[in-house]
Amino acid sequence: GQVNVRNTSLIDVTRVEYLQAYIGAVLTALRNGCNVKGFSVWSLLDVFELLGGFQTGFGLYYVDLDDPDLPRYPKLSAHWYSHFLKGGIIDSSANVELASNLSSVTDLRSQRSSY
Repeated sequence: GQVNVRNTSLIDVTRVEYLQAYIGAVLTALRNGCNVKGFSVWSLLDVFELLGGFQTGFGLYYVDLDDPDLPRYPKLSAHWYSHFLKGGIIDSSANVELASNLSSVTDLRSQRSSY
């Protein structure tokens, strides 16, 4: 998977770029006759990593460890992957549009506390 340093940013552009390249490589393999049986994204959620603890993030969803309820927030990569799976056109303008609709975790925390 694509590791990122854990922070409160939901805009994980490097993971989106990694997924685009990875899926492109799978498509190339299929076109060249490889018998690809499946594809999986690692990982759905940011989890504890043996070597990095909670300082790294692999997930499509950010887990807010500072909140006792442990809310999950979709990152840019989650929105991108969902858009891709629904057959959406994936290009740089779509990435910018998806990113422009995201807030930071700090903004989302303040929205949660106002409920």
